[in-house]
Amino acid sequence: MKLGYNIIVKILIFVQLFLIFSCRTNKVPKNGHLFIDNKYKYIDKKGKPYLDNYGSPFLNKKGKEIINEYKNPFEDELESYVKQKSNKKILFIVPLGLWLYDFSNPTFDSVYAEYYAVNQKQRNQKLLDSLYVKYNLKNYIGKSRWFDRFYYNNGEAPVLVDSLVSKTSSKNIQQYFKNRGWRKSIVNDSIITTGKKAHVLYSIKLGRPMLMDTITYDIADEIKDDLYSHYLKRIRQTKKKRSHSQELSKNEFIYNIFNKGSYVKKGDRLDAYVIDNEISRLENRFKNMGYYRFNDLKDEVIYYVDTAKNVYDVSVRLSIKKKQLSSVANSSDTVKKDTLVNKFKRFKYNKVNVILLDNENRDNSKNTIDSSFYVSTKKIVKLVDGKKTKVMAKDTIAFIVNHLGNKYKNRVLADMLAIEKGHSYNLNSETRTRRNIYKVNNFNILGFNTVPEKDSDSTLISNIILSPMDKYSYELGFEAFNSGVVNFGVTPNLTFTVKNLFGGAENLSVSFGGSLGNIKSKKNNNNKIFNASELSAQASLSFPKLILPFNAKSFIPKAWGPSSAISLGYNAQYNIGLDKRNYNTGLLYNFNPTRSTIHQITLWNLQYTQFLNPNNYFNIYTQDSKVRNNIYGLYFQQYPSAKEEYDKNHNDNDLLFQIQNNTDFQDYLRSTHIDLANDYDLMEFRRYRFTQNVLISSFKYDFTYDQRLRYFPGNHPFYLKAQVELAGNLLSVFNKTLKDFTTSNNKTIKQIFGVPYSQYVKLDFDLRKFWIFTGKKSFNARLFAGIGIPYGNSFSMPFDRSYSVGGPSDVRAWKSFGFGPGSSKLGGKDGYELIAIDNFKLLTQIEYRFPFLSNGFEGALFADAGNVWGINNNSLNKFEFNSFYKELGIGGGWGIRWDISNFIIRFDFAYRFHDPRRDENDRWYFKYINLLKPQVNFAIDYPF
Repeated sequence: MKLGYNIIVKILIFVQLFLIFSCRTNKVPKNGHLFIDNKYKYIDKKGKPYLDNYGSPFLNKKGKEIINEYKNPFEDELESYVKQKSNKKILFIVPLGLWLYDFSNPTFDSVYAEYYAVNQKQRNQKLLDSLYVKYNLKNYIGKSRWFDRFYYNNGEAPVLVDSLVSKTSSKNIQQYFKNRGWRKSIVNDSIITTGKKAHVLYSIKLGRPMLMDTITYDIADEIKDDLYSHYLKRIRQTKKKRSHSQELSKNEFIYNIFNKGSYVKKGDRLDAYVIDNEISRLENRFKNMGYYRFNDLKDEVIYYVDTAKNVYDVSVRLSIKKKQLSSVANSSDTVKKDTLVNKFKRFKYNKVNVILLDNENRDNSKNTIDSSFYVSTKKIVKLVDGKKTKVMAKDTIAFIVNHLGNKYKNRVLADMLAIEKGHSYNLNSETRTRRNIYKVNNFNILGFNTVPEKDSDSTLISNIILSPMDKYSYELGFEAFNSGVVNFGVTPNLTFTVKNLFGGAENLSVSFGGSLGNIKSKKNNNNKIFNASELSAQASLSFPKLILPFNAKSFIPKAWGPSSAISLGYNAQYNIGLDKRNYNTGLLYNFNPTRSTIHQITLWNLQYTQFLNPNNYFNIYTQDSKVRNNIYGLYFQQYPSAKEEYDKNHNDNDLLFQIQNNTDFQDYLRSTHIDLANDYDLMEFRRYRFTQNVLISSFKYDFTYDQRLRYFPGNHPFYLKAQVELAGNLLSVFNKTLKDFTTSNNKTIKQIFGVPYSQYVKLDFDLRKFWIFTGKKSFNARLFAGIGIPYGNSFSMPFDRSYSVGGPSDVRAWKSFGFGPGSSKLGGKDGYELIAIDNFKLLTQIEYRFPFLSNGFEGALFADAGNVWGINNNSLNKFEFNSFYKELGIGGGWGIRWDISNFIIRFDFAYRFHDPRRDENDRWYFKYINLLKPQVNFAIDYPF
């Protein structure tokens, strides 16, 4: 698609004006130059051989030239090592601060400098007048010059290029590349001026990198013996089950265990940053195997590099050894001398003390307390008369000091622990324990420390000191919003929480919320500011354990932080759509095997949706009203008596049911008005979906994996959420005893108490990838796919389980429910576009985030694409693999985010690029874009 001539002229004029005003230099000193930016030039070209000092190519062991495989390596990180930064720019190109500063009159710069140097309370007209006198500007006495002062105070003085700073920056860059493995890198800086402007060019010659030719492991004997003995024990147990298991020698085993999963690989570039990451990985690994305080002083894990034989193909040796100390007389550590000096040992928890203090009586020593060992029972295998037999044995977990007596059961305190008496020290388990305590949401952690036991070289004491949270708490919230239905609205809400309801850390949370909004439609054609409302109430009772009729600790251990919740809710809409009522209840289980993995099982979810005003359907969905009127016109021509009856009662349900069952008229309609018949079928399909009361009884499983929560997330983490929901299968068992129900579009299904139940399977897949760069920049991508398949007792998905597109976290160039399904041109007026739903959805989003203006603010550039389609063979907007891309709604734009202590307030401004509702040859939207009229989205948190 070609842009029109007028648009091209406008763009050229805008570019010219921008270039004229972008970097004004009115206030740049006579001998100074405005610093524009830093540029980087790599001398070494990818694909060319490395050359020595004499210009000859380096050769490898096979006599072949060594080729440069890098193109501008780590260029995006260099800005962090350059000290001089240019004036801040909005969207990378607009130096707003410099503009404002430049607009202020330079005659008053000295006056303003002193004026804004004093405390704000001391700034007044009297001070300003005294400065006018001081700088011989008496003619301005009594004048505020507010606008001029505003430009100066909110502007940014021009940044001048500084050769000393650029020299320092070139040394920083050179050292950075040496740490990255280019030992002989050379970085030179030069200042290039154009008029009153300048930029700094850094010429980077990296040369041949250092590669790790060999990697050896010098590990302390006690570690090798310990690891190998555990390996032999495990492999010999495996041999009894699988005879083909093969034992490795000690050296082979040690090589494998340190090489597998290592960031440091033979043949890779020698990179100090990679080595640091590998040392951190080893620290975490050994601390999780029982090695307490492993490398805490950073002197036990060291990588040695040998460049004596070759400075490019180097030998690397990993050393894990205890440092020999000349004296430990001054050490305050209670671990024995041989442990500190020359031996690694695995530590075990000999005591785990959980102390629950009383907030009301701070002198807890005088309280009557419940102090006891918490003992549980577990199955163990024991030899009885020479035979292996499973028996129940008592297992001491922790020593509980409960100053609150019966207010909290000791079981609750013990079940939060992922560490136990007699278990090996494990850093991850201590982290899990903290996470479980926070998850229970009943206790504050006053102290959590693990120390060596006195006069012992291998046992630990862990002391966990807790205090109870306030039993009663409440939260008030208030939000403003807009959507495809509501022009604008406000949402107040109140949440009241009661902790430790029954003494087992159960929490009862009751929320009351609502919204007041403005809707413009035929039904609400009045001048009231708020003509629609919504009320909701939700109660949830949570338990810090799984509510099951059997003990599940054998396959879901307490270290996973299992929890349960029973919920009950109600939601009512007034003057919104069809005045829907929603009743729901459910039983949910949640557990976290790792810090990055969440499993959530909704064992039973029951939802009843009721529409109180279904007769309002055609007042809202105006496109379907037109289809209805056309059908009525044809029907009344053939059956005038039907019109007389309709004029009396205006009952759409009765008349449409009559039309549906009139086979003669149906045959006539489909033989003479095919397009209208198709529209009629869609209208009836939608009308049933939007007006039919429905009962949903479902099972749902959610799996979430978020690499960003790992100990070592890396620079490219990803996020995965998968969900499956099965509905109606349990109720279908009783179909033979259930009564039939005839729908508004003349289909027969089963019902319970006059309400049909839904039966379907729903699958969602949400994949996100994050590329984290330096300078708080990131590139983020998302792919979402979801499908709902009705079957059995359902021929369509319930409205609440259908898919739609548009909105602040979807395709942002449209409001919620803004387009679709497929290339459908249907859409209601006055904000009601709710017909844009269907059973299959694809959505992809990309977003580049970067620092913006000042600390706490972030900018974004984004693009979204997606749509919904039908999946049935008779769907007019069915998903077709060979043409779906032609029906994608595509939009993009820019956004501003404000980070207030990890609370993100987001504004996104989006434009439509490709509109599937238009004719196929006119869907690209660029020529219709009005930069001053974006789709404005306001939301909390990131879109993904």
